[in-house]
Amino acid sequence: MKKGLLSIVILALTCGNFIVALAQDKGEFAVPFSDPAKRGKVNVDIKSGFIEVVGTSRKDVMVSYEKKNSHGKKSTERTDGLKRISAGTLDLEVSENNNLIDIESSSWGSGVNLKIEVPTNVDLHVETYNDGYVMISNVNGEIVAENYNGKITAENISGSLVADTYNGSINATFVKVSPDTPMAFTTYNGNVDLTFPSTVKASLKMKSAQGEVLSGFDFTVKKNEPITKTEKKSGTYKVYLDDWVRGDINGGGAEFMIKNYNGDIYLRKK
Repeated sequence: MKKGLLSIVILALTCGNFIVALAQDKGEFAVPFSDPAKRGKVNVDIKSGFIEVVGTSRKDVMVSYEKKNSHGKKSTERTDGLKRISAGTLDLEVSENNNLIDIESSSWGSGVNLKIEVPTNVDLHVETYNDGYVMISNVNGEIVAENYNGKITAENISGSLVADTYNGSINATFVKVSPDTPMAFTTYNGNVDLTFPSTVKASLKMKSAQGEVLSGFDFTVKKNEPITKTEKKSGTYKVYLDDWVRGDINGGGAEFMIKNYNGDIYLRKK
């Protein structure tokens, strides 16, 4: 195995009438950074399953994996007289290069649940698509969290967060916010519930089509000014008002964009 590269592939091979399973339903392994003294980044991209990331005092990354819904299934279960040999395969590939660790799984039918311990000071990009949640805690860094069918939760984080989901709530509690760093929180079905330090400086841009905006911060809503636009081809002159709610906290700062369609927006003061 080459230094700095860890690759785990879990699969099934068919040979004649036999199925050779090179697979483990669960396990764990550690992945070192090339230079533990420098800030690292961890990318996680799976198609099905949950992702939990916890910041710790460790210098490497510990990955615990389990095949989704693997527990409780019996290999002796029969269907129409056929014996179950395999309920699907699981693949997981992990690589490290120049302090960037990539953790990926392309399994749709049999997903994987991941619990990952990382250094507290690390940048993250975590993404899952179906049948799972994203949970991040005790991390200080630039964080991007994406989900399609599930919630996103971030607890006791510092730095910045961009969170995007379609069906699920977004809940985030910040210990400290990076100054002059834009953030965005977007969902279609679900509440957006954010807790910031009382001293945070931000310019808010918020929209909820079928919900309310509730805030523990004092800020004055800015008046929406008409926007004019002339279409070049037709020469049509248009005037319209958008439905964003805008306001500054503690004099304003980087833009925090918060958007949902079916849910409320909560801004809490820590």
